[in-house]
Amino acid sequence: MAKHSLRSYILVIYIMFLGHQIEGGEPWFVQALQAKGGGVTKSYKKYFARHDTHVGSYFGLVATMEAYGFELGYGQITSTMIWVDNSLDDVQETNAIWVGWQVNPGMYGDSRTHFFTHWTRDGYRKTGCFNMNCTGFILTDGSQIAPGGIINPVSDVDGARQKITLKVFRESSIGDWWIHYGFNSAPKAVGYYPANLFTELSKGATRIAFGSNSVAMNGYSAPPMGSGLLPSILSDKSASIEEISFVDKDGKIRPFNVDTIKTETMSSCYVMTPLFGERGTRCLYGGPGNCVL
Repeated sequence: MAKHSLRSYILVIYIMFLGHQIEGGEPWFVQALQAKGGGVTKSYKKYFARHDTHVGSYFGLVATMEAYGFELGYGQITSTMIWVDNSLDDVQETNAIWVGWQVNPGMYGDSRTHFFTHWTRDGYRKTGCFNMNCTGFILTDGSQIAPGGIINPVSDVDGARQKITLKVFRESSIGDWWIHYGFNSAPKAVGYYPANLFTELSKGATRIAFGSNSVAMNGYSAPPMGSGLLPSILSDKSASIEEISFVDKDGKIRPFNVDTIKTETMSSCYVMTPLFGERGTRCLYGGPGNCVL
């Protein structure tokens, strides 16, 4: 089988696997909604608006995004993040790291906006957790924030924008995955996931994605995404992910110069624009929620 055909086949299998994770099993959002007390139904509405790279060899990403706040209830989650994964050899054993911001009352017991991380090495089946809820993430001494920490203040669509810059990258000599965070500033080290936590990701990622998702238990309204508004290049109130760049295997910042796969679960409610920008790659995204899937 030709190399190109093999990669296309793997991509199809991965999408089928992602569909399974969205529709059943014990995926990440079940962990999230069961984080406080458990015992919840496994019937959910799930919405995505994101860009995925094609299968390849990747070592990191840096991007800046506004952080927003919403009054949500238990059973609702809204998140914006970077996904890094390796699923080339066996999609059932996906190694993945997620980093971003989220509002998730079921997990944190409040409706504040939190910086978060998540990891798995077996396709979200038995390993991994959010933040530091299990062994995994190693916090750096003197870090300005820890996974799960509150982001404050947050952006006002009619006022000041508060931005976080996230840098997720593989350290070349050992294979640890480092996370840097900056609040309206250049990102600094928060900590890392050790190479020995993973079976494949320590070698590098096969896919990187960035965007947003919203989740709601059945019977609850779908929460807003991004700024809570549909994106428009004519509006200064759209949520954005900007200054998107690769981190190469030597830790150097490189232009984001690849095609992506854009996914919108329901474009009438949540939208992700194509990538654009002459002085740095960016996209706009978001939506008001209250969708019916």
